[in-house]
Amino acid sequence: MKVFLAGRIAVEVNGAVVEERHFPGRQGRLLFAYLVAEHGRPVPRHELADVLWGDAPPPTWEKALSVLVSKLRSVLAESGLDGTRALTASFGCYQLDLPEGAWVDVLVAQSAANEAESFLEQNEPESATTAAALAESLTRSPFLPGDDGPWVEEKRRELGEVRIRALSALAEASLRTDKPAEAERWAELAVEAEPFRESGYRRLMEAHVAAGNRAEALQVYERCRRLLSEELGTYPSPETESIYRGLLEPPSRRAAPESPDAPSPATAAPPEGRRNRSALVATALVGLVVLVAAGTAIAVVATRGAGSRGSFAPRPPRVALVVPSAPAVSDDPSLPYQDAINRAKTEDGIQTKTFPINLKKPGLPERVRRNIGRFDLVLLAGQSVDARFTHVFGRHRHTTFVVIDPDPSIGGPLVNAVSNHPNASDLFFIEGPGATLAGYLSGLMAEKSPGKQPLTVSMVGSYGPIDQNVRNPFRDGAKDAVPGIKVLEKESKDLEDPMVCEKIAKHQIDLGSRVVFADSGACGAGALEAAQAAGVWAIAGAEDPSSLTVEPWILGSTTKNFGRAVGYAIDSYLRHTLPPGGHRDIRIRSDDVGFLVTNQAVPKSVRARLEKVKQQRMKRWATLGGLK
Repeated sequence: MKVFLAGRIAVEVNGAVVEERHFPGRQGRLLFAYLVAEHGRPVPRHELADVLWGDAPPPTWEKALSVLVSKLRSVLAESGLDGTRALTASFGCYQLDLPEGAWVDVLVAQSAANEAESFLEQNEPESATTAAALAESLTRSPFLPGDDGPWVEEKRRELGEVRIRALSALAEASLRTDKPAEAERWAELAVEAEPFRESGYRRLMEAHVAAGNRAEALQVYERCRRLLSEELGTYPSPETESIYRGLLEPPSRRAAPESPDAPSPATAAPPEGRRNRSALVATALVGLVVLVAAGTAIAVVATRGAGSRGSFAPRPPRVALVVPSAPAVSDDPSLPYQDAINRAKTEDGIQTKTFPINLKKPGLPERVRRNIGRFDLVLLAGQSVDARFTHVFGRHRHTTFVVIDPDPSIGGPLVNAVSNHPNASDLFFIEGPGATLAGYLSGLMAEKSPGKQPLTVSMVGSYGPIDQNVRNPFRDGAKDAVPGIKVLEKESKDLEDPMVCEKIAKHQIDLGSRVVFADSGACGAGALEAAQAAGVWAIAGAEDPSSLTVEPWILGSTTKNFGRAVGYAIDSYLRHTLPPGGHRDIRIRSDDVGFLVTNQAVPKSVRARLEKVKQQRMKRWATLGGLK
């Protein structure tokens, strides 16, 4: 049995071919491809529904799925298989069992690429060429063309990676068998497939050098440098720069032969077996100094700035910032992060790039997916970036990822992935001190406000995993200020819709709440509006100090200094002190977290009591967490 998923959907059994037109539409093709990819595993129906309909399945999706499965069984029967036995249902799952020895194009391609790389390690370039050519031919067409969705896009990326590996193996094998023209062709295809991946350019430079095309090698470097500069604002990697420096190095600085009797580099016969690529680049360009004198290479060097011809300064670190695009969460959620990035760019000389992503759309945007691995350090706004990044850590092992302020409710899988990858860390704000002060101020101001009895304040939270770090300190602070005070608490289970929090706050106010603490992200804006409409006090939650505004009904806000967190992450990366796969806490010291009173209506006596409590507890609070 042969199954084709790249370019077209088709099944071939004993010479009988069932073409794509026989499958039950787009969803039938997608269902079949998913079951093939998961063959031998019982797949829950709700998992299949996610693949077929995403976040908006029809009300009758279970019936629709059953109909699709029935039609797929008929398709399998057309190919000569027993559809009922091949595609079974049990315990709410569907399972596809392919015949023993079944051939699936995308799986064969991956296996062939693995074999090609293994043959190269064993210095068998001819066998590597055969295996890599098979992988390359099977990956020329896209996976499920015409379909979309997170799973399809992920499979497309995987198939694209297999293709790049196959092209790289073909170029390497061609160089080892003294076929530079073929190496150029394969390397050029790799560059076309992934223009931001520098390995293709390096292989293409090496191929040109092997063919004696020294000027072309320089032009390839310039092509790579210009693309990275214009599109990403970055420079080529040290590996690419190393080859480039070899192209510019004069003959007098190249290594001399080990023995006076050894043949000169210009006349030595090509060595058999695996070449020393560095030596090839260095020795094939004996006459390049003439080009430099003529100005060809000087023009390339000049693009790096004055004074760089004689020596090459280390490439400045490249830092990317991934934040939600406005207005998904707030008017400009990237502002506190962006200010810190701009300061680091000026003070530390780093290269930076910001990638806004739309949280409403699944998967990663194409530009982010293709470019994220080009950076040394990637900062993820954890309160808004979800588990779509869990696979990225392992894919780009040479990039360091830091999740800033991870959200247990949205980004739980993302945070869990941190502990499993040595190139990832997270910075977590210890919010208890700020919440305690918010509760203390709520109690004091409730005493001075008219309202129903008993004396009551309230909190609108978000999710249990988050609220437990805020809810208890808020309650304790209120009861410390006014023993016996009643504290109402309600989770919104939402971070975006203000109407949800507004409804909760209205109910709390109807029950007598005199101060409402809104700690539920953008949803909390609805709670603040409800307090304003009812004429009661409100306290905002988890604001960055730089974004605080003064409103007559808002007493103040708990704070988290996102800019300082960005600074910690960059500084720790530059000092090589980020814990691999680790977690670091940002605490109240230096106002990293805390509470700010913004309303002049708060009496001086209340402010004094609040400050006294803060100073009394500061020493204990400062020991929370591990980041100084």
